[in-house]
Amino acid sequence: MGLTGCSPAQTKTERGPNVSTFIQIILLFALIMPTGLLSCAFTSPASSYSSKNIYKSKDFIIYQLPADATPAELAERFLGDNHKSWLVEESNPGVDFNSGELVVIPLNNVNRGGLRRDGIQTIPILTYHRFSNDCSSPLCVRSSIFENQMKYLKENDFHIISPEQLLAFLEYKQGLPKKSVLITMDDGYRSVYEIAYPILKKYGFTATLFIYTNFVGVSNMAITWDQLKELKANGFSIGSHTISHSDLTMREEGETEADWMARIDKELFGSKQILDKKLDQDTISLAYPYGKYDQSSIKTARKAGYKIAMSVQRGGNPFFADPLYLRRDQILQKDMQAFISRLKTFKPMPLK
Repeated sequence: MGLTGCSPAQTKTERGPNVSTFIQIILLFALIMPTGLLSCAFTSPASSYSSKNIYKSKDFIIYQLPADATPAELAERFLGDNHKSWLVEESNPGVDFNSGELVVIPLNNVNRGGLRRDGIQTIPILTYHRFSNDCSSPLCVRSSIFENQMKYLKENDFHIISPEQLLAFLEYKQGLPKKSVLITMDDGYRSVYEIAYPILKKYGFTATLFIYTNFVGVSNMAITWDQLKELKANGFSIGSHTISHSDLTMREEGETEADWMARIDKELFGSKQILDKKLDQDTISLAYPYGKYDQSSIKTARKAGYKIAMSVQRGGNPFFADPLYLRRDQILQKDMQAFISRLKTFKPMPLK
């Protein structure tokens, strides 16, 4: 096989009939894994392994499917989590997962930063506010348009992630699917529950809600705590948008410096405490009101215990982005091309 220091190649009979495919998989995997990772990686199949394990190392398995299988089934069996099916899919481009095919099962998430020779992965964060069947405000998205947008994400194999997954990526602990997107919704309008929620469920998606706590339940336009609890129970994330949605970066009329700092503390510490108690959680995510932040608000957000915080500055987020001032794209224009233009998940950049 020409793999220096590894166990001797087996005979054709021992390997199974599809040797050329096996060699192609090894070469493909060698290209996508970091230099040197394959060195001494292989061991001959031992009796403790399934007879379908062609090769196994600490990093991956080359496996011959005994029957048709889905990536989710393989992820559940080998990785213990069917939500990691994307690792199997992205390691086997063009594979149909039919009986007899050789597939790569990655045992480690080797590309944690989404790095390639020609560029880096970026994570777009989409921002919505409210929804209606008949909109007049630029912050409102028609239900039909939102459904078309979610349908596009589904049909084009985008993966919707959570704040926790994004944080692990930003901390260089875990990679993400190549086409990852975080969907966020600000303020806490009831239309998120009544209109967006059923559409998201239809496509198997969730979202992250950033609410300001003074707004919850105050009118029939506002989401309720019971509705937030239901969303959370169904995989949605709930983050802070402060208590009253006041601008943290501007001193209010007649406000002293000390009063201003006290207000920032109250808005950030207080909203987290309310959310933690009402929803029985540790709130880690924050959206700055109006997307505005400065060094005082960033410092206080960190002290309050937030792990990620978001602006409304346009652009994607590579793994080395600062978690406390992430970029987000507001979905204001209603045509599909404008929406698609916000979905850049890769930034070309020569890394050779």
